[in-house]
Amino acid sequence: MTEGTTTAPASISRAQRWEDRTAWPAFLLSIVFFVASVWLLGGDEERAWVVLLLSLTIVVCWLAFIADFVVRLAVSGDRRTFLRRRWFELVSLVIPYLRPFVILAYVWRLPVFQRSSAALRTRFVVSVVLFALLFVYTGSTMVWLVERHHEGATIVSLGDAIWWGFTTITTVGYGDFVPVTVPGRAIAVGMMVGGVVVLGVTSATIISVLTDQVHRLGLVAEQQRSARAAALAAAPAEQGRRHHGRSGPDEPPTPPQTPDPPTEAPR
Repeated sequence: MTEGTTTAPASISRAQRWEDRTAWPAFLLSIVFFVASVWLLGGDEERAWVVLLLSLTIVVCWLAFIADFVVRLAVSGDRRTFLRRRWFELVSLVIPYLRPFVILAYVWRLPVFQRSSAALRTRFVVSVVLFALLFVYTGSTMVWLVERHHEGATIVSLGDAIWWGFTTITTVGYGDFVPVTVPGRAIAVGMMVGGVVVLGVTSATIISVLTDQVHRLGLVAEQQRSARAAALAAAPAEQGRRHHGRSGPDEPPTPPQTPDPPTEAPR
């Protein structure tokens, strides 16, 4: 019983230490993987060496993701609990299209967002904004994949798809790009409905953080004003005490002493 209870926390601690040490490399690799994937997926690059370099970058990052997951699984001790908590990462290793969303998990592991309460609030805002951007990217890319080869389609490039995604999620809808296929329109409906929720949550989160920050600044200013008022009120009393200490307490006047009468010397 005692050995089991001590082994599990030790394993969790090892896994946590590994995640803390690899938080920044994993985060940067995820950004590189995302940029290379978007660049290669766009299909506008005609230089063969650039295409080869992007492909090698994606493969190397992918192998690093797999190695990182295997190491964390090995040192976790309780593999079932680890897989239950990291199931999305496992799915993203099988479906690369979902991998960009793992960036959100890496953001939560970065030490820079764990140093203070202000850093925690910043981490939450960054996560919400990143989720909104990834939501637009994912939906736009899905629409582009089902629309690009269809006759009469207007969304035929990834850049146009992302532009359409932002105009759709913000309910602007210029009408210059529209999906014409049934799957594309179904995804568009999902983006419209999800966009209202994502924008609402994003706006509410930012406003809440700003309101909390203003409230905290107001409390600090009020405390500073109270401290200055207390210092000003205490200044006269302090000066009186100092003056009283220099002059000493009031004493009744001492009556003058009469000299003793002279004594006659013995004859």
